[in-house]
Amino acid sequence: MAFLDILIPVSTGVWNESVKSAAEKISKKEEINIRVTSLDKGPISIESEYDEVLASPEVIKKAEQLEKDQSDGIIIYCFGEPGLEACKEKLSIPVVGLRESAVSMARLLGQNIGVISTIPSAIPRHYRDLKNDVRKIIPLNISVTDLTNYSNVETSLREGAKELLNCGCDVIVLGCGSILNIEFGKLQDEIGIPIIVPLYSSLFVCEYFLQCNLKQSKVAYPFPPNKPVK
Repeated sequence: MAFLDILIPVSTGVWNESVKSAAEKISKKEEINIRVTSLDKGPISIESEYDEVLASPEVIKKAEQLEKDQSDGIIIYCFGEPGLEACKEKLSIPVVGLRESAVSMARLLGQNIGVISTIPSAIPRHYRDLKNDVRKIIPLNISVTDLTNYSNVETSLREGAKELLNCGCDVIVLGCGSILNIEFGKLQDEIGIPIIVPLYSSLFVCEYFLQCNLKQSKVAYPFPPNKPVK
Protein backbone atom coordinates (compact mmCIF):
# COMPACT_ATOMS: atom_id res chain seq x y z
CA MET A 1 0.00 0.00 0.00
CA ALA A 2 1.36 3.41 -1.00
CA PHE A 3 0.55 6.61 0.87
CA LEU A 4 -0.32 9.73 -1.13
CA ASP A 5 -0.51 12.83 1.05
CA ILE A 6 -2.54 15.92 0.19
CA LEU A 7 -1.06 18.76 2.23
CA ILE A 8 -3.46 21.70 2.61
CA PRO A 9 -1.18 24.60 3.64
CA VAL A 10 -3.53 26.33 6.10
CA SER A 11 -3.99 26.13 9.86
CA THR A 12 -7.54 24.80 9.73
CA GLY A 13 -8.91 21.38 8.87
CA VAL A 14 -12.22 22.69 7.56
CA TRP A 15 -11.51 21.42 4.04
CA ASN A 16 -9.81 18.14 4.95
CA GLU A 17 -12.83 15.86 4.78
CA SER A 18 -14.31 17.36 1.61
CA VAL A 19 -10.96 17.15 -0.18
CA LYS A 20 -10.38 13.57 0.99
CA SER A 21 -13.90 12.53 -0.05
CA ALA A 22 -13.58 14.14 -3.49
CA ALA A 23 -10.13 12.61 -4.02
CA GLU A 24 -11.24 9.10 -3.06
CA LYS A 25 -14.19 9.32 -5.46
CA ILE A 26 -11.97 9.90 -8.47
CA SER A 27 -8.84 7.93 -7.52
CA LYS A 28 -8.36 4.93 -9.80
CA LYS A 29 -5.69 3.25 -7.70
CA GLU A 30 -7.01 0.88 -5.04
CA GLU A 31 -3.46 0.29 -3.80
CA ILE A 32 -3.03 3.99 -2.89
CA ASN A 33 -4.13 5.28 0.50
CA ILE A 34 -4.99 9.00 0.37
CA ARG A 35 -4.23 11.03 3.48
CA VAL A 36 -5.14 14.71 3.93
CA THR A 37 -3.22 16.95 6.31
CA SER A 38 -3.33 20.65 7.23
CA LEU A 39 -0.79 22.79 9.10
CA ASP A 40 -0.37 23.06 12.86
CA LYS A 41 0.04 26.83 12.51
CA GLY A 42 -0.06 29.42 9.76
CA PRO A 43 -2.67 31.46 7.87
CA ILE A 44 -6.26 30.16 7.76
CA SER A 45 -6.36 30.68 4.01
CA ILE A 46 -3.97 31.54 1.17
CA GLU A 47 -5.07 34.63 -0.74
CA SER A 48 -1.87 36.66 -1.12
CA GLU A 49 1.87 36.37 -1.50
CA TYR A 50 2.10 37.40 2.15
CA ASP A 51 0.01 34.35 3.11
CA GLU A 52 2.20 32.13 0.95
CA VAL A 53 5.41 33.32 2.64
CA LEU A 54 3.90 32.82 6.10
CA ALA A 55 2.80 29.31 5.22
CA SER A 56 5.96 28.15 3.41
CA PRO A 57 8.18 27.26 6.44
CA GLU A 58 5.33 25.28 8.00
CA VAL A 59 4.67 23.51 4.70
CA ILE A 60 8.31 22.43 4.49
CA LYS A 61 8.30 21.17 8.08
CA LYS A 62 5.07 19.25 7.57
CA ALA A 63 6.23 17.78 4.25
CA GLU A 64 9.46 16.56 5.83
CA GLN A 65 7.46 14.92 8.61
CA LEU A 66 5.12 13.27 6.11
CA GLU A 67 8.11 11.78 4.30
CA LYS A 68 9.32 10.38 7.64
CA ASP A 69 5.80 8.99 8.16
CA GLN A 70 6.17 6.80 5.07
CA SER A 71 4.61 9.13 2.51
CA ASP A 72 5.25 8.04 -1.08
CA GLY A 73 4.13 11.31 -2.70
CA ILE A 74 2.84 14.72 -1.67
CA ILE A 75 0.47 17.22 -3.28
CA ILE A 76 0.84 20.85 -2.13
CA TYR A 77 -2.86 21.64 -2.18
CA CYS A 78 -2.94 25.35 -2.97
CA PHE A 79 -2.91 27.20 -6.28
CA GLY A 80 -0.23 29.50 -4.86
CA GLU A 81 1.92 26.43 -4.07
CA PRO A 82 3.73 27.76 -0.96
CA GLY A 83 7.00 25.94 -0.33
CA LEU A 84 6.69 23.78 -3.45
CA GLU A 85 10.15 24.33 -4.94
CA ALA A 86 11.85 23.96 -1.55
CA CYS A 87 10.00 20.69 -0.92
CA LYS A 88 11.08 19.39 -4.32
CA GLU A 89 14.68 20.11 -3.32
CA LYS A 90 14.51 18.68 0.17
CA LEU A 91 12.42 15.54 -0.31
CA SER A 92 13.27 12.25 -1.97
CA ILE A 93 9.65 11.55 -2.96
CA PRO A 94 7.59 13.20 -5.72
CA VAL A 95 6.03 16.54 -4.83
CA VAL A 96 3.28 17.92 -7.06
CA GLY A 97 1.82 21.42 -7.05
CA LEU A 98 -1.83 22.23 -7.64
CA ARG A 99 -1.17 25.00 -10.14
CA GLU A 100 1.64 23.35 -12.10
CA SER A 101 -0.37 20.19 -12.73
CA ALA A 102 -3.57 22.04 -13.67
CA VAL A 103 -1.89 24.48 -16.06
CA SER A 104 0.22 21.72 -17.62
CA MET A 105 -2.93 19.71 -18.30
CA ALA A 106 -4.71 22.77 -19.69
CA ARG A 107 -1.88 23.28 -22.20
CA LEU A 108 -2.64 19.84 -23.63
CA LEU A 109 -6.27 20.78 -24.24
CA GLY A 110 -6.18 24.36 -25.44
CA GLN A 111 -4.06 27.35 -26.43
CA ASN A 112 -5.72 30.22 -24.56
CA ILE A 113 -5.98 29.42 -20.86
CA GLY A 114 -8.37 31.26 -18.57
CA VAL A 115 -8.18 31.05 -14.78
CA ILE A 116 -10.95 31.67 -12.26
CA SER A 117 -9.51 32.67 -8.89
CA THR A 118 -11.10 33.84 -5.63
CA ILE A 119 -10.89 37.55 -4.76
CA PRO A 120 -9.63 40.46 -6.92
CA SER A 121 -6.49 41.04 -4.81
CA ALA A 122 -5.39 37.45 -5.47
CA ILE A 123 -5.14 38.08 -9.21
CA PRO A 124 -1.85 40.05 -9.51
CA ARG A 125 0.27 37.36 -7.87
CA HIS A 126 -1.11 34.72 -10.23
CA TYR A 127 -0.23 36.89 -13.22
CA ARG A 128 3.31 37.27 -11.82
CA ASP A 129 3.63 33.49 -11.49
CA LEU A 130 1.94 32.48 -14.72
CA LYS A 131 3.18 35.34 -16.92
CA ASN A 132 2.48 34.40 -20.55
CA ASP A 133 0.97 31.00 -19.75
CA VAL A 134 -2.56 32.37 -19.47
CA ARG A 135 -4.77 34.66 -21.50
CA LYS A 136 -6.91 36.02 -18.68
CA ILE A 137 -7.46 35.61 -14.92
CA ILE A 138 -10.71 36.69 -13.29
CA PRO A 139 -12.04 36.49 -9.71
CA LEU A 140 -15.12 34.80 -8.34
CA ASN A 141 -15.35 37.71 -5.89
CA ILE A 142 -15.70 35.12 -3.12
CA SER A 143 -13.11 34.66 -0.37
CA VAL A 144 -11.62 31.22 0.23
CA THR A 145 -13.37 30.89 3.59
CA ASP A 146 -16.75 31.49 1.89
CA LEU A 147 -16.29 28.87 -0.84
CA THR A 148 -18.41 26.40 1.17
CA ASN A 149 -21.50 28.34 0.02
CA TYR A 150 -21.75 26.09 -3.02
CA SER A 151 -24.82 27.67 -4.62
CA ASN A 152 -23.14 31.10 -4.68
CA VAL A 153 -19.92 29.57 -5.95
CA GLU A 154 -21.69 27.73 -8.77
CA THR A 155 -23.50 30.89 -9.88
CA SER A 156 -20.30 32.96 -9.90
CA LEU A 157 -18.39 30.13 -11.55
CA ARG A 158 -20.90 29.93 -14.39
CA GLU A 159 -20.74 33.69 -14.94
CA GLY A 160 -16.94 33.64 -14.85
CA ALA A 161 -16.68 30.74 -17.29
CA LYS A 162 -18.91 32.58 -19.77
CA GLU A 163 -16.78 35.71 -19.40
CA LEU A 164 -13.60 33.78 -20.15
CA LEU A 165 -15.20 32.10 -23.15
CA ASN A 166 -16.23 35.50 -24.51
CA CYS A 167 -12.65 36.71 -24.01
CA GLY A 168 -11.34 34.01 -26.32
CA CYS A 169 -10.26 31.43 -23.76
CA ASP A 170 -10.56 27.83 -24.96
CA VAL A 171 -9.82 26.02 -21.68
CA ILE A 172 -10.49 27.04 -18.06
CA VAL A 173 -8.46 26.29 -14.93
CA LEU A 174 -10.03 26.67 -11.49
CA GLY A 175 -7.58 28.79 -9.52
CA CYS A 176 -8.28 27.46 -6.04
CA GLY A 177 -8.36 23.96 -4.57
CA SER A 178 -11.35 24.85 -2.40
CA ILE A 179 -13.66 25.19 -5.42
CA LEU A 180 -15.28 21.80 -4.93
CA ASN A 181 -18.67 20.05 -4.73
CA ILE A 182 -19.89 21.57 -8.00
CA GLU A 183 -21.26 19.59 -10.97
CA PHE A 184 -18.23 20.40 -13.09
CA GLY A 185 -19.20 18.03 -15.89
CA LYS A 186 -22.57 19.71 -16.29
CA LEU A 187 -20.98 23.17 -16.30
CA GLN A 188 -18.35 22.04 -18.81
CA ASP A 189 -21.05 20.75 -21.16
CA GLU A 190 -22.97 24.00 -20.77
CA ILE A 191 -19.97 26.25 -21.47
CA GLY A 192 -18.55 24.02 -24.21
CA ILE A 193 -14.84 24.13 -23.30
CA PRO A 194 -12.73 22.01 -20.93
CA ILE A 195 -12.64 22.91 -17.23
CA ILE A 196 -9.61 21.72 -15.26
CA VAL A 197 -10.25 20.95 -11.59
CA PRO A 198 -6.85 21.16 -9.82
CA LEU A 199 -7.64 18.37 -7.36
CA TYR A 200 -8.20 15.98 -10.24
CA SER A 201 -5.14 17.00 -12.26
CA SER A 202 -2.75 16.93 -9.28
CA LEU A 203 -4.09 13.59 -8.04
CA PHE A 204 -3.80 11.90 -11.43
CA VAL A 205 -0.29 13.30 -11.96
CA CYS A 206 0.90 12.17 -8.53
CA GLU A 207 -0.67 8.72 -8.94
CA TYR A 208 1.07 8.38 -12.31
CA PHE A 209 4.41 9.32 -10.75
CA LEU A 210 3.92 6.69 -8.05
CA GLN A 211 2.90 4.04 -10.55
CA CYS A 212 5.94 4.72 -12.75
CA ASN A 213 8.40 5.31 -9.89
CA LEU A 214 9.04 8.90 -11.00
CA LYS A 215 10.03 11.94 -8.95
CA GLN A 216 11.51 15.38 -9.54
CA SER A 217 14.97 15.36 -11.07
CA LYS A 218 17.76 15.91 -8.57
CA VAL A 219 19.68 17.67 -11.32
CA ALA A 220 16.92 20.27 -11.50
CA TYR A 221 16.16 20.13 -7.78
CA PRO A 222 19.40 19.16 -5.99
CA PHE A 223 19.33 18.51 -2.27
CA PRO A 224 20.15 21.71 -0.31
CA PRO A 225 23.55 21.88 1.40
CA ASN A 226 23.59 20.29 4.83
CA LYS A 227 24.38 23.11 7.25
CA PRO A 228 23.21 24.39 10.63
CA VAL A 229 20.27 26.78 10.80
CA LYS A 230 20.32 29.22 13.70
